[in-house]
Order: sequence, then C-alpha cells, then structure tokens
Amino acid sequence: MGLIIFIIFSFTAVLCFLEERLPVRDKKNLYALLAVLLILLAGFREVGVDPDSDNYEYAFHHCYDENIRGAMEYSYFFLSAVLGALVPDVHIVFLFYALLGVTLKFVAFRKMSDFWFVPVMLYLTFIFELHEVTQIRTGVMSGLFLLAIRPIAEKKRIKALILIGLGAVFHVSALALIPLVFFGNKEMSIRERMFWTLLIPCSYIAYFAGSNLMVDIPIAYIENKITNYEKTSDIVEASLNVFSPLHLFTISLYVYIMYFYDTIKEYNKYLSLMMKIFTLSIVAFTAFSFLPVLANRMSYLLRIVTIILFGNIYYTIRPRYVGLLVVILIALVYMAYTFSYIFGIKFY
Repeated sequence: MGLIIFIIFSFTAVLCFLEERLPVRDKKNLYALLAVLLILLAGFREVGVDPDSDNYEYAFHHCYDENIRGAMEYSYFFLSAVLGALVPDVHIVFLFYALLGVTLKFVAFRKMSDFWFVPVMLYLTFIFELHEVTQIRTGVMSGLFLLAIRPIAEKKRIKALILIGLGAVFHVSALALIPLVFFGNKEMSIRERMFWTLLIPCSYIAYFAGSNLMVDIPIAYIENKITNYEKTSDIVEASLNVFSPLHLFTISLYVYIMYFYDTIKEYNKYLSLMMKIFTLSIVAFTAFSFLPVLANRMSYLLRIVTIILFGNIYYTIRPRYVGLLVVILIALVYMAYTFSYIFGIKFY
C-alpha cells in the first residue's frame, strides 16, 4: 500500500508543476480522479495493513456486543449494524468513512487554497495515512473541522458549532475543538505573533516541570476514554520524544511561517486563525507528552491546518519552482516518518 501511495504522491507532485498550464476542466477532472483513487485505496485496504483495522473489523462483527460499546462512538456500531446488513464485510464501513473523510477534505482544500494539487500532495504525506487509513473516525471528524475553519474565521459560530458537533458524532474528541470557535482571525500584530510563538517554549517548561495537566472530567464517557488512553500509552510507548528531529523540524517550519507572516497573509486570508491552531498542535504534543496517545491524536488533529500552511511556504521563495521543490522536500520528510510509523517501512 505504501508503494501505491508513493506513486500517487509522485503523480500529484508532477501535477503541481503543471498546474498553471492545465485548463480548468482538466484540473477538475484530475482532482476528482485523485479523490476517487484515495477513497478506493482507503476503503479497500487490507485488514492489518495499519495499526487500527483489526480492531475495527472486530467491532464491526460484534457491533451488538454491549461489552465493547464503550470502546468507540455509538455511530460506528450503528453504521456497522446498518451497512453490515447489506454487506457482511468490514470494507463496506471502511469505504463509507473514506468517502466522507476524503470528500470533505477535498472540498475544504478548494475553499482554502489557490492551488489544486499542492494540498493533495501534502495531504498524502501523513494526514491521509493517519486519518483515512488508520484513525477513520477521526478522518471524518477532521474533514468537518477543516470545513469549520472558514466559518470560524468569518465569525459564523453557529455554522462552525454545527460542523464540530457533527464531527463529535464520529469522534468525541471533536468536543475539545469547541473553544476554537471563539478564536479570531484578525491580523496579528508583531506582539501577538511573539505571544503565540512563546507558548511553545512555555509548553517545554511544563514538560520539564513534569506537571500532570490532566484533570478529572466528571463525564463517564470522557473518563473512560482518558482511562483507555492511559492504558494504551503503557502498551504502545512509555513517552513521546519532544526533542525528536521531526518535532523540532515542525517547530522550525512554524517559526519560518510566522517570520514570513506578512508575505503569506496576502495569499492566505485565514493565516492568523490557522497559525493559532498550529501553535496549539505543537503545544499539545509537548505539554501532554505524559499521555502519548492523547498527545499524538490531539496534536495531529489540530495539525491538519499544515496541509495549507506548508503549501504557503511556496510564496516565500523565488524562483517559484524552487519554492515548489522545497514544499515537495518538506512533504517527503513527513512521508518518510509516516511510512515508518504506520507501514513499518524503514528508510535508514
């Protein structure tokens, strides 16, 4: 599967160079083709190729078992019961989630980027593998969250809350996104940029202090989820490496984008809001590293905005083809990590 993804990635990277020369009709057709390919790839993947599909298959075949109902949102069991009555194969559920997750993101890309293919290329580096192939419930929810960014920026809070509420139907972690609805998108002053940037070293201070930032949440379902995360973290990994080359690389890209804020804002009218969300994704990874699974999931959920932000680096480099090459190299760095983490493919 990794090879297929890399081939699609390479094809998309070539399209990035040809985009300005292609007629709009051809771009639409190719864009739709890529969406269909990714839906089919995620929907018909082999069970066991990713870390979560075995669990999803078990839940699909035991959707009426009350003993496992607390492991996932009820929407998954409901869909398993309905779709399973039509096709007794878990791939029908995979296909349903892939159809929603990929389509929502492709719609959002067109709303937030001037490019057709650069966001798709960046999407293929880690978000597609993490959300559409592995964390399929999060995949639908993250697509709805990406669509909510525009109404949040335009202060259409009811619409944003509806989108996030729909996301919570697929994954309860969407509830953590509600405070973002009240974030502003006003142009950031230099002082505000410094404030948001300084939150990152502050998260390291919290990390070194060893403070357990989690509090008891008096909601049974949420408490169960936190308990499951704690148990999983003991099994999966003892701690996250907040000084890993990839995390430090991500922080360096954050600083670079913030440094060129004035240049990029001319091309991305949602830059202020996206940078705030990007900040929180880095802070979540560092500050909640004592709970690895939660830190990873919350960080990468918020980091979905980097699909647009990393593409914006193109505008800061001349000549433009060099800027595009830099974006492709950034994408390859994340793809190497993702392939190692999900598919076990080592590049060293």
